Amino acid sequence: MKNDLYLDTCALKEALMNDPRIIRLNDLEKKMNEDDSVMALAYQKDVASSRYSDILSIYCKEEAPEVKKAREELIEAKTTLYEHPLVREYLDVYQSVRSIYQRINNNIISLIDPDMCPKEGD
Repeated sequence: MKNDLYLDTCALKEALMNDPRIIRLNDLEKKMNEDDSVMALAYQKDVASSRYSDILSIYCKEEAPEVKKAREELIEAKTTLYEHPLVREYLDVYQSVRSIYQRINNNIISLIDPDMCPKEGD
């Protein structure tokens, strides 16, 4: 049984590696990481996120004007990043790939009995 499970797992891995959606997602991720404009927008989003977190920890109230301003800046930075054509395409493909993994989880992983898994020390 272990051998069959191993072979089935290898076949699943191979099928996933050859799935055009996953290949496309990996290609888009590489392109995003090599695109200076995407990296600049991602950096701006990270700075805005850090600033929001810092200001929230200082004022401790969501309704403080400084917190609201920082939140708006973070939302704007995220929106600008996510509207970039390369990022938008990546996010769209990501959703289709995510649904593949969700189906695998729902139809395979969730059915595995935890008692079947080897225990530490076995």
